Amino acid sequence: MSFYKAFFLLCCITILTPLVSSTPLWNQDILETRKSKDQDPKTNTFDLVLKKVNLAPDGFTRLVSTINGQYPGPTIEVNKGDRIVMNVRNELEVPTAIHSHGMFQRGTPWYDGVPGQTQCEIPNNYTFTYNFTVPDQAGTYWYHSHALTQYVDGIVGALIIHDPEDPYRAEYDEEILVMLTDYHHTEAQILLKSFLTPESEGEEPGRIKPSRDVIKMSPPGSTCVDNAGLAKFEFVPNKRYRLRIINTSAFSSFFFSIDKHVMEVIEVEGTYTKRNKIHRLPINVAQRYSVIVTADQPVDNYIMRSEFQKMCMPDEAISLPIITAIVHYDGAPEDSVPKDVPWTNFLEECVDLDQKTLQPLYEEKIPEATREIKLEIAFHADSLGIDKAYLNESTYVPDFTSSTLTKVFEGTTANLSTAENAFIFNTFGEVVDIYFINTDDGEHPFHMHGHQFWLLGIGNGTEVDKSALNTVNPIKRDTSTIPIKGWSALRFVVDNPGVWGHHCHMWHVEVGLVMQLIELPDEIRKMHPPESWSELSLRTDAANATKVLSIIFSDMSDKLSIFIVFSLGGGTAVLYALFFPLSVLLNFLQ
Repeated sequence: MSFYKAFFLLCCITILTPLVSSTPLWNQDILETRKSKDQDPKTNTFDLVLKKVNLAPDGFTRLVSTINGQYPGPTIEVNKGDRIVMNVRNELEVPTAIHSHGMFQRGTPWYDGVPGQTQCEIPNNYTFTYNFTVPDQAGTYWYHSHALTQYVDGIVGALIIHDPEDPYRAEYDEEILVMLTDYHHTEAQILLKSFLTPESEGEEPGRIKPSRDVIKMSPPGSTCVDNAGLAKFEFVPNKRYRLRIINTSAFSSFFFSIDKHVMEVIEVEGTYTKRNKIHRLPINVAQRYSVIVTADQPVDNYIMRSEFQKMCMPDEAISLPIITAIVHYDGAPEDSVPKDVPWTNFLEECVDLDQKTLQPLYEEKIPEATREIKLEIAFHADSLGIDKAYLNESTYVPDFTSSTLTKVFEGTTANLSTAENAFIFNTFGEVVDIYFINTDDGEHPFHMHGHQFWLLGIGNGTEVDKSALNTVNPIKRDTSTIPIKGWSALRFVVDNPGVWGHHCHMWHVEVGLVMQLIELPDEIRKMHPPESWSELSLRTDAANATKVLSIIFSDMSDKLSIFIVFSLGGGTAVLYALFFPLSVLLNFLQ
């Protein structure tokens, strides 16, 4: 009998410590109900309550955004072809939305869960239902809030779609879910406010130097729980384990490994791969892999490692500790300290897994591109001195008052502002190549909604080397890394009507590193979204009508500045500054 175990390895930027959740999660009933593709799909209903709770996931007590009172949230397990019904109750006291990461949402684009793009936000004290099927997908996915930086505070969970025809099912005995993340002792909304200031100089919260001052960033009244301990879970000698590994970080990329144990990659983001042996797995934000590990070593305790990819981080990252857990073989002494025997002889690079290692199990003919889009990534300060991200000199600004999908239904896409970074595709079957040119000194993990894409290649420099593109057997995935001062090339087919985001994960979303793919708008207008989706707009308007929150006066020598802070749709705070010569203002007041 198989069992499904969850292992949550947490890497905290301020104080780095691990965390584990070892609840049996493998739902044998799910597998038993679908032994062949001829059986009827099943409807799986999940009630998810989002609320803030005091927890100590790494031994440090703070207010954590939870799903059903737990962090990470419950694992959603279904079979390929099933229906997923998620009843999301929002008790966070702020608007929210849930994105099922990696789901195509074919025929249900209104359930993609992106405020400003595919829906209005779910107001506080309100329940919204996401209802969609997964007819053609199986693999390792996750779900998370797509409202501002809420998932950084805990609104995340795994989404596993089992395949009754899994070609590797006979090659492993059990499954273990491994979720990696970066974690802060300060709430994400506070970090975001600091990030969106001129003083931050564009330094992401994940790049904070772990100094004494940073360690003291704990909120007043916070407490620590002693003896949190290392994560530990059992290996039975000679058993084979499928590890489903998900990086749910906001910023950090990792190298994942187990001392003295070889891993065989078999899946990347819903695509089966040919078996390839590796020792260390590079995994960037929002990426997922499945690997098979055999418990073929002498009975003992071994170290599981999650190391920051230091070349993706600032110089201070060299001092960041390696996050570890214990793999305990059945029969080994419980209190035996594992030997420190990491895999060695590796280059410290900031890259995805070598594309030669990721070869699709099933070959397919790659269509020729019929359209090319070239996008240059750059960062520079806006008029307020805040560092923003730009695609071809356009920084994304969402419209929370009316989603892009709503505008498609209304036939008003011609009125989209250039700041919404929208690209419209009207031809079914069009084959599009997107070339990203990264002029920034940081790498960027880009995720595409509504699709997988063929990753044709990545390289250094600001010119795409088309002769190096793999158009024979490229891997198909939904998240890839654009390297530092480098480029990436991907290809997808226009065949899924909807509005699909394509963006960096995740802090850079808040500074505009986002594009929208408006796919087959004429076909979208033939669809019929549910009334519950349309009602969100009315409730959001009522809950988030424009309100003045505060007026701040500041004396600046001969000028008086008046800062008016107000809310405008979706809970987004907007700051305006009005400057008046003091003499003019005094005359007006008289």
